[in-house]
Amino acid sequence: MRRLIAGQRYFGLGAKEFHAGAQRMLERVSAHPPGAEQVNLYCLSNDFELDANDSLGLLRAMISGGLLLPVGSGVYRPTAAFREYAHAPLVGPLSRGRARMLVDAVCDLAAQINADWSRNPFEIRMLAVSGSYMSRSEHLPELAVWLILRKRGHQHTRRWRSMVSKGEALRQILAAVTSQSSFIVARIVAHRSAVSRPFCVVFEAVEAFPEAEVSASQRLREWSASIGELLGADYYGGRGGRAGRNRRGGGDD
Repeated sequence: MRRLIAGQRYFGLGAKEFHAGAQRMLERVSAHPPGAEQVNLYCLSNDFELDANDSLGLLRAMISGGLLLPVGSGVYRPTAAFREYAHAPLVGPLSRGRARMLVDAVCDLAAQINADWSRNPFEIRMLAVSGSYMSRSEHLPELAVWLILRKRGHQHTRRWRSMVSKGEALRQILAAVTSQSSFIVARIVAHRSAVSRPFCVVFEAVEAFPEAEVSASQRLREWSASIGELLGADYYGGRGGRAGRNRRGGGDD
């Protein structure tokens, strides 16, 4: 869900000013039938309470940002992106202390995914954070988290249970990470070179040692030998016990 962060600027306006103007504009255009909503420079000036020069700058910024679509003769139509911004709540920023707690929580989650999500074909190989977290600011607009995955080792899978599809597996991991907070923006990338710099690695999985390849015939021979040893021990142990008792019996006669 999109949020407007207090203290940030949107399309040249402070968050509070843009939020209030977008609410007024949404109320006005929503009074028209679908497809008949129209915006011009005069309406924009009234909705956002700006003079002519500032209204023109806002108009250009909203067109560039995909919030308004020109339809001709100085008339514009609001897009779905505008409605997304207009419905966005105005919230306070993320404190650095809270961000550190979220980083710890995401690292714990990564360890849990690697250990317990046996039906998911992926493990989290590395987690990194970037963006405003790497600044010295005490108030952050978001927490950018980057995930690099690897295939889950065969020793960690449950072969008698079906694995989820790759697409669903990726969605599950992203949903779990972002569910920790609405401030988290998570992305899955193929390699650390794709992570936005500067970044900090906050989690790395222990390298898995692949199992030695064993042929099916060798596994069968080892299994047969083990069963044979087990049955032989039971059989000869039992017969030896009886023979001992018979010998002891003969000595008594």
